Amino acid sequence: MTQAVKTKPQFDYSALGLKCGLELHQQLETGRKLFCHCKTDLRLDEPQVTITRHMRPTLSELGEYDKAALMEFKKKKEIIYQIHDSVCSYEIDETPPFDPDPNAVDLAITIARLLQMDILDELHVNRKQYLDGSIPTGFQRTMIVGIGGKVKAAGKTINLDMLALEEDSCREISNIGRTITWRVDRLGTPLIEIATKTITISDPDEIKLIAEGIGRILRSTGKVKRGLGTIRQDLNISIEKGARIEVKGVQVLDMLPVYVTLEVERQLALLQIKELLEKKKLTAENFIAEFKDCKEVFMKTSSKMLIEAINEKKQILGVKLPGMKGILSKKIQAEKTFGKELAERVKVITGLGGILHTDELINYGVKEEEIASLCKFFKCKSTDAVVVVSGNKEDTISALSEIMIRVKEIFTGVPEETRHANEDGTTSFRRYLGGAGRMYPDTDSYPIIVTQARINRIEEGLPELPDKKEERYIRDLNLPEEIAKELAISPRADLFDELIKAELDPMLVAVTLEQTLKALARDAIPIESITDNKIKDIFSLLKNKRIAKEAIEPLLKHLAENPKDKIDTTLEFLGLELISEEKLSQIIDEVFKINLDFIKENGQRALGKLMGHVMEQVRGKIDGKIVSDTLNKKFKAKLVELGITT
Repeated sequence: MTQAVKTKPQFDYSALGLKCGLELHQQLETGRKLFCHCKTDLRLDEPQVTITRHMRPTLSELGEYDKAALMEFKKKKEIIYQIHDSVCSYEIDETPPFDPDPNAVDLAITIARLLQMDILDELHVNRKQYLDGSIPTGFQRTMIVGIGGKVKAAGKTINLDMLALEEDSCREISNIGRTITWRVDRLGTPLIEIATKTITISDPDEIKLIAEGIGRILRSTGKVKRGLGTIRQDLNISIEKGARIEVKGVQVLDMLPVYVTLEVERQLALLQIKELLEKKKLTAENFIAEFKDCKEVFMKTSSKMLIEAINEKKQILGVKLPGMKGILSKKIQAEKTFGKELAERVKVITGLGGILHTDELINYGVKEEEIASLCKFFKCKSTDAVVVVSGNKEDTISALSEIMIRVKEIFTGVPEETRHANEDGTTSFRRYLGGAGRMYPDTDSYPIIVTQARINRIEEGLPELPDKKEERYIRDLNLPEEIAKELAISPRADLFDELIKAELDPMLVAVTLEQTLKALARDAIPIESITDNKIKDIFSLLKNKRIAKEAIEPLLKHLAENPKDKIDTTLEFLGLELISEEKLSQIIDEVFKINLDFIKENGQRALGKLMGHVMEQVRGKIDGKIVSDTLNKKFKAKLVELGITT
């Protein structure tokens, strides 16, 4: 995994006018997909079928093309879909949608009400256009369920914009050149999108606290999927003199402040580049798309990259960038340069792996005299730069054209874009920022009427909010804050509440559910096979004094690995039936008898070894404190009997 860029707040964010918006995308656990009856399980085996498609944009209701859709079309991608026998013809757009899952609609209304949103009385399914291939239809079906709302986080009240219920996209498997491969198994999983209003931010850490607060409310329902990839955050980031940038696909909560900080750094650097060029009296009109074949300049080169291009008979085209010497190598985001930003744009549009430019040609084995010849060939001034690309003729022309578009955008400051969240906290170009033209009504779906009776029914069963539940656990049950905080959003919170009604030790139950089970999972024990009823059975044995608390973990481990075994047979098989204190006393006497010489030689120091021998026979069969107290008492008596002073 890529090392995250380490950053600290280094700007006066208030003075910069930093504003952020947060979009949380959370998969729901409803047992079926939103617009068909297929299961939502992900497949790890090889697909049975693949199909290939190409996408093209469609006009919006206003007769306009969305610029993000046009950009995707410009990529000319071949799209491959991997299909398993667990999906139906709806997922590949060969069947109209079925009625939306009513349980998913109810859950979306539940979450919206927990967030104090107003519920729309009619839910209309719309189509949101995506031409990247992530959805075979070319659009995502989505419906707004709630509007407004608020949540308390980061010491302030955060106003929310809306909550939408939609279908999740396919999983990306690979993206090489002009071919992208998607797996259809995830497609259609019910997903909610929660969007905040624009928030004025004085510290990037605030955005993490806001996301954490909303996430806790989602988990309190007990009906959202857990694990990496089941919740994703998108960020909208801008500063006063910059522009709105959408950062998509943040999966690690702790990384949210890093993306904000580094995007501020990027926007400030782009504004500095704009100022540098303006000081040189340059405008967009100075950048002329005059592409030249410069292969002859490099016919005697020692650069491996260029030798390879020449041997493969590729085109080597270049273009002059007036006044940009030194600017292409300027760092704009952590270690990423402006030249790298150009290269990322080219790769997304054309599939070409990279670009070369005069600021860095020497790093690729190009000699200084070759660079001088290149600059002479393009009639460069001392302040000019040259960018070079290699590939087939169509791709190289497309690449240089895209570079010219991006360079001219410098004079607008920061172009509005959707950017991909890299693992290290930096971002890379994904597409132009989408507009309203990508959304239009779904003519295959009927409106859903939401009655007041339905809302009333849902409100009667609203779960307790996590903050309230946490307070209750600390106040009434004396649980430590850390455990109470985790338990309040645990999918086993309801089970915990049920168990403590049986007058069991709250701390023991909480530790079992939140720590013991997680520890087993870390050891690759399949705890998902342990049902709530099995856990109840174990605590019933404890309450009826048939087992000691030390028997809980081995019982859980065995039942996880052998889910068909019954609790009584497991208890007998593991030999964990509780023994009496009288039996314990007999076992201790036998251990003393066997180790008598050792006791005489070591006196008080023998206690540790004796405890080990006793525990080998009684572990999980009697409370550990009883073992310790009994052994200590009998050991002191034995030392007195043997005339050994302590």
